[in-house]
Amino acid sequence: MRATPILTLMAMLATGPLLAQDAQQFEPLDIIEGPGDAPEDLIFDEDAPFDEYGNPIIEGEEGFDPDAPMRLGEGETVTTVQEGPEVTEGTGAVLRGLDKLAGTPIDLTLAKGETGALGWLQVTLAECRYPTDNPMGDGFAHLVIRENNEETPIFDGWMVASSPALSALDHSRFDVWVIRCTTE
Repeated sequence: MRATPILTLMAMLATGPLLAQDAQQFEPLDIIEGPGDAPEDLIFDEDAPFDEYGNPIIEGEEGFDPDAPMRLGEGETVTTVQEGPEVTEGTGAVLRGLDKLAGTPIDLTLAKGETGALGWLQVTLAECRYPTDNPMGDGFAHLVIRENNEETPIFDGWMVASSPALSALDHSRFDVWVIRCTTE
């Protein structure tokens, strides 16, 4: 199989400098300067109707109809989305912080609406929820974390105990993650 000129050029550039005799084997590209220079198969009517994605609709061409009912073909699978488990709101949360420079972990037990300190960070627990059938299980907490009493938070979102990297604090010195919700 013969490689296309562009692939050959890319291979040469990856393996070493391009020599003058190597450059002579490539064919020059056709440059299209104006609408009259384009080949007939590249020209389309600018006044033609366009679909919702900005593609021109060509008369007689069958296209994707977004309003048509979808039919499964043979071998296709259907994924159903089930509602998650019923959750209960906890009274607070147990959080763990890590000072990455000193290597010291710090546990914070915060009630709903309470703010705790981790170094120069202020961690506020907005709320904590957990699966109703498993109070010690997979809790998730809404945290607002500010640095040096700044107005704008550096983190404002939900953290999940079982997947701390899913929505993590991005800070050079400290890490914070949820351990579990409290019920008392």
